[in-house]
Amino acid sequence: MIFLGLLAGYLTLFIGGFGVALLIMSRSTRLNVIEAVCLGWLFGVGIVSLLLWLGGMWVSGPALQSLVAALCLLIGIVGWRTKQKREAQFCLPLPSSRLEWLLATLLLLELITVFVVSLKHTLGWDGLFNWEIKARYAFLSGGVLPASYYSSSGRGFSHPEYPLAVPFTELWLYLWMGMSHQFWIKTMFPLFYTAGALFIALSVTRLTGARWLGLLIALLLPFVPFIMASPGGVIVGYADIPLSVLYVTALGYLLCSLKCSLPYSFTIYAGTLFLIPWIKSEGIILWALLALMGLIVALRQRRIGSALWSILPGFLLIVGWRFYLQFVHAARPSDFSQPSLQLLTHNLSRLGAIISTAFEEITETNHWSIFWLLVLVAVVYLVISRQLLRMLVAIGVVAPVILYLTTYIFSSWPSCTAHVTSSLPRLLLHVMPAAWLAIALALSPVAERTGEIRS
Repeated sequence: MIFLGLLAGYLTLFIGGFGVALLIMSRSTRLNVIEAVCLGWLFGVGIVSLLLWLGGMWVSGPALQSLVAALCLLIGIVGWRTKQKREAQFCLPLPSSRLEWLLATLLLLELITVFVVSLKHTLGWDGLFNWEIKARYAFLSGGVLPASYYSSSGRGFSHPEYPLAVPFTELWLYLWMGMSHQFWIKTMFPLFYTAGALFIALSVTRLTGARWLGLLIALLLPFVPFIMASPGGVIVGYADIPLSVLYVTALGYLLCSLKCSLPYSFTIYAGTLFLIPWIKSEGIILWALLALMGLIVALRQRRIGSALWSILPGFLLIVGWRFYLQFVHAARPSDFSQPSLQLLTHNLSRLGAIISTAFEEITETNHWSIFWLLVLVAVVYLVISRQLLRMLVAIGVVAPVILYLTTYIFSSWPSCTAHVTSSLPRLLLHVMPAAWLAIALALSPVAERTGEIRS
């Protein structure tokens, strides 16, 4: 019964997300089925977690679960009927050469391996005490996080100010299973990884025209040690992998809207942009950066109105969540002090130590091998090219790292370098998939010389 409940939870979540994907993608007559399925997962996570949060303000228990399930089914039906009305057809692009078939087979085996390995490990510290704890509290309270959780100083270690996308997706599965079973919720995280790997392959293929290069880049993801064998990686249930997947997805679709003729690229960029600050607090930084890049693209394409509409939902979500935290008297986070000009001036001397510690981290081969060296070469090449698309990719890799490092100036830890050492590796993970995208674009001239360009 537990397994059937898990399947029902996943099915309702996917139906809702798939319906949103169809509503967006039906503007095209041909729908990539792999793309639609991956978008169905990402949008499903967003829909279910948001509905549980908003609906939980009014109802709880079976009524809340039934309401969210009914809305997911309704969205799925509307999306499917829209797809039928517009006579859009699904297609499955298949490899067209021996090399592509080999890479696709290896990628499939790799994704299966990641899934199996994830099930053999327990949830890590943050996976338990920042994310799963919220799901468990809510499950034991009828699907609603009690206000006392947010305001309790004794639970401040679990960051009650963090958004609810990951824990409320776990909650959704708990509600359907009828119990808080930590083993089965671990299946969420390889699904995020799978979606991320396939979106990278898809984005690289569309931006470079070489499908083999997209498959190769997706295949190389786990060869960076940190993504699999350390805190924050796929196997420990942290929110960093989901955030990195949404970030590279939004960036990829924004770039595709600049180069490709897909009618729905900018809309999917807007949809994934909306969800980024709902994953983790650091997502606000990534959201702001992507919003700025979206404005740049919109100015280039003379559709500033579309860009402003794409920013509005995320802005409302950020503001709404802040108001909600104030309403429930959430305990203030203790890792950072309130930013001010006076504090900035006082702590500016930390900058040298922060940069030095960050350099030690990115050159730590046990974590990253030579990955960041490759990224440096790729970024320099992209900047020298002076093409808008490549410049945006370089900005999407470098700017988040700079902004993240700047926040440590306001660290309230006794040792800011200890703070950097503790958290920076996970922050770098947020931009790692996007950095692979930069490497792929730097290699695209090589792909062009092979004669395997495909539109």
